[in-house]
Amino acid sequence: MPILHITHSRADADSFASAFWGYKVVGGGICVFDPDSTVQNLMRSFKVKNTFPSRVASVFVYDTTDENKIPVELNNYSVFDHHPVVNRSFVERARFCFIKPRSSNVMNLYDLSKGFHLPPDVLLAFSVALVTDTAFLKTARGEELHYLGHFLGNSTLESVYETILKGKVKHPEKFLRDLSQMQVVEDNIRVGIISCEDDDEFLAVIDSFMYPLDLAVVVGRLPWGTWVYCKKREVQKVYSLLASYTPRKCGKIYDFHDTDDIVKKILDLYRK
Repeated sequence: MPILHITHSRADADSFASAFWGYKVVGGGICVFDPDSTVQNLMRSFKVKNTFPSRVASVFVYDTTDENKIPVELNNYSVFDHHPVVNRSFVERARFCFIKPRSSNVMNLYDLSKGFHLPPDVLLAFSVALVTDTAFLKTARGEELHYLGHFLGNSTLESVYETILKGKVKHPEKFLRDLSQMQVVEDNIRVGIISCEDDDEFLAVIDSFMYPLDLAVVVGRLPWGTWVYCKKREVQKVYSLLASYTPRKCGKIYDFHDTDDIVKKILDLYRK
C-alpha cells in the first residue's frame, strides 16, 4: 500500500525525523514542507528529497494534530504526535492514531519500533530531534537522556551539534555587529534585547549567551515582529503578561515591533 509520510509546514527536526522514520521503516514517499535550516542539513546529509509514490493510498501525518498546519487535503490518514490534541475532529477522522504527550515525537516512534532495527541515519535524526526539542538538553530530564543514550549508541553529541548549528548564522559580520549592540537591563530580573536577521540567529544567541550572561528573558527584534524567550521558570509569569498581544504564538508576537513597551512591562511585572 503506497504511503506518503508528511508533517506540518515549516518542518523542524522532530517532524522531519518522524517522517524520515516512516519513510525508512514503513516505506513509501516523503514530503517535507518548508524545512528549517537544521532539517535542510539533515536532508543534505542523508540525500533525502521529497518523493511521491505514483499512487498514494494512505498518508501518515507526524508531529501535529492541527489540520491548518498541513498544506494538503487529507482523506485516508493516520496521526503520530506528542502534543496535546489541537483538533479533536481531525484525530477522530483518522484511521489510526498514536498520540502520547512527551518532549519529542521520536520517543514515541522509538517505542513503536521495538523489534525493528533502526538504521544509523534514523537514529542520528532522532538524536537531533530530541536535542532540539529540549533546547539543547536544557529542559531534558532522566527519561529524555535515557532515550538519547539509545539514539546515540557509540556516536557523540558533536555530530548532533554540528548538524543543528551548521549554517545558522548566514551573515557572520552583520551578526557580530548586532551582537555587539545587544542591550542588557536589570531591575529584579535581567533582560537582554537584541536585533536579529532571522529566527536561526536569535536561537543562536539563546543557545550561546542566555546562560553565560544569566539572562532570565531575551527579547528579540525580528523582521516579522518580537520574540520573547524565557527561562522555563519564568514562562508562566511572562507569558501571562503577553496574553493581550495578538497575533501571538507562545512568545512570538507577530507584526509588533515596540520592544521598549514589552521590556518596560516585563520589568514592571517583577517590581511588584
